[in-house]
Amino acid sequence: MTFRIQRRNTQKVSLAVSSVIFAMAVYGIFTKNDNLFIIGLIFIGFILLGGILLSPIFGRFWCGWLCPRGVFLDFTMGSISMNRKIPRVFRSKVFKNMMLVVMILMLGMTLAGMNPVIKSANPLASLGGFLVLMCIITTIAMAIPLGLLYKPRTWCSFCPVGYIQSIISKKRLLKLKVENCVDCRKCERECPIELNATQGSSDCFNCMQCVDICNKKSIKPVISLE
Repeated sequence: MTFRIQRRNTQKVSLAVSSVIFAMAVYGIFTKNDNLFIIGLIFIGFILLGGILLSPIFGRFWCGWLCPRGVFLDFTMGSISMNRKIPRVFRSKVFKNMMLVVMILMLGMTLAGMNPVIKSANPLASLGGFLVLMCIITTIAMAIPLGLLYKPRTWCSFCPVGYIQSIISKKRLLKLKVENCVDCRKCERECPIELNATQGSSDCFNCMQCVDICNKKSIKPVISLE
């Protein structure tokens, strides 16, 4: 079984489970149900902690295999995307840092009770509802339009959570080993965020798409302490 098939099956399970939980959280927003707000917080917390805790070992494996938004973009944008190259600005450190700062400021405002959109007597419930709402807004306003105009997962090239993962996964254990490369750059063309496997970037999803696509079988996953 190829990595592509394994990944697809894993993504289907992730999408099914996350859709149910996310729907409950959204319902909580409209009904102002604090308990469902907190479900949203648990869900987002699971995403944040799950991805970050896995990063030193598997890199951005969470992004490539489990992230609900990433899975949604893979399944919905793949056949309708214009599939154009991702603009350099979206992959620049300046833009990534800007997005990260915005996210931190928004979280800080919510924790300080300054959230103008969703308020609750329970600060955790307020935070959960706000995080779910932000996921919806950024997906509709940014991830989907960019996925249509450029690569389906253009958003993932500067996603704040993904960026944090890439920062702490520079010495990850799971890496891609490249030998006898003929520099055809097929891996770069097929990569969701246009990375070249020979560069060993910490932005790599470890989705293994390049492993499957390489005709020379020059790329293989390895566990390495180096």
